[in-house]
Amino acid sequence: TVDLTIQNSIEQIASSLESTNFQGYQYLECSCKVCAIFIRGESVKSASAGDNVQIILDRTPFYGESGGQLGDRGILLGDGLIVDIDSVTKEREIYVHCGHIRSGELSINQTINAQVDKVARRRVAANHTATHLLQAALKVVLDSNVGQRGSLVTFDRLRFDFNYSQALTLDQIQQLERLINDWIVEANKLNINTMPMDEAIDLGALAMFGEKYDDVVRVVDVPGVSMELCGGTHVENTYEIGMFKIISEIGIAAGIRRIEAIAGLSILEYINERDLVVKELGERLKVQPSEIVERVFSFQDELKSLTKLIAKQREELAIAKANVLARKAFECNSYSILIERLDAIEGAALQSAAQSLLNELGDQSAVILGGLPDPEDQKKVVLVAAFGSKVVSKGIKAGQFIGTIAKLCGGGGGGRANLAQAGGRDGTQLNSALDTARNELSSLLI
Repeated sequence: TVDLTIQNSIEQIASSLESTNFQGYQYLECSCKVCAIFIRGESVKSASAGDNVQIILDRTPFYGESGGQLGDRGILLGDGLIVDIDSVTKEREIYVHCGHIRSGELSINQTINAQVDKVARRRVAANHTATHLLQAALKVVLDSNVGQRGSLVTFDRLRFDFNYSQALTLDQIQQLERLINDWIVEANKLNINTMPMDEAIDLGALAMFGEKYDDVVRVVDVPGVSMELCGGTHVENTYEIGMFKIISEIGIAAGIRRIEAIAGLSILEYINERDLVVKELGERLKVQPSEIVERVFSFQDELKSLTKLIAKQREELAIAKANVLARKAFECNSYSILIERLDAIEGAALQSAAQSLLNELGDQSAVILGGLPDPEDQKKVVLVAAFGSKVVSKGIKAGQFIGTIAKLCGGGGGGRANLAQAGGRDGTQLNSALDTARNELSSLLI
């Protein structure tokens, strides 16, 4: 990309430069002259091996990033000169080639040969044409009013944003893939022409939402399938796309969905990656690939059962530990109060323990338990309160009381008048908070 300092430099010299003559629709290689060189945003007359440069040429076969499509990659060659071009951007119809000088010297007015990476161009072209097919398919499968709200076309994949109010079903996604792949194998030859904007619209060409167009526009037509105004690069025939696959569909804003998809060689890479995952899972689970899903479901069922069993055992352990504490309850004006610390007990189990103690001590009692579920983690505190009906009738509510105590540990919480749970983030204050609870509850029950 071109940073702000480079943009300012280009603007400063733009008045003395003619627009770059883009020849990339017809050619992937051409002879050209160096018009300007930038190093770290500064205009220079020459550059040498090791320099990161931004170069402006009088003509270029490199597509400049625009319309959601990334700029081309490739090389610039001269007498002993090799410049690797990683990206190309457009600034007021002036193409800026960003890259690194691998060898040789580069200078103003030097004649060089510009060569686009043919494989990368074919891949991005396949993804761009696939984007047009995707929009046409969405109008068929979902709604004719569906339209583009943003896009990105790269060498590896495509991204398409569109207006639609709900998530696509698996069946709809499969319909889209089938329809687009049918269009691909039909081997439709694209017709690409330039014409006046009014004429293009009369022919039914689709203009993109939010885009600005010149009086003369470029029309990309896949006969019988899609006709759009587009300045991007495309395949000559749909069969060059090879295959199309949707890899994700999500919502990104109210009424806006996003599809990410791949086409051509990217699908082979996608399949190979997932094939390795399937093979590894099969080996680890000791099953055939077709049996993996069933085995995973079986493991999930087993895990649910074990999780329930562990939770029950933890609850029983918490109650057993708590019952030992029952004798530590103290009397206060005929009320029984028990406030103790129990670590290594999760919140649900601690709450069950508090309820069990309350049942043992009776309606005229109050139980508060606090602890660290993980004694090594001082940032998670659990506090529970269980108050008997006689305590609640005095206007002392468990939710309000334990919420106040939890604040002393950097947290909060609440619940019902008779049973409540709260949490905190500072375990170092737990003992002090329990002491405060003991004093305040004693004073309230006088």
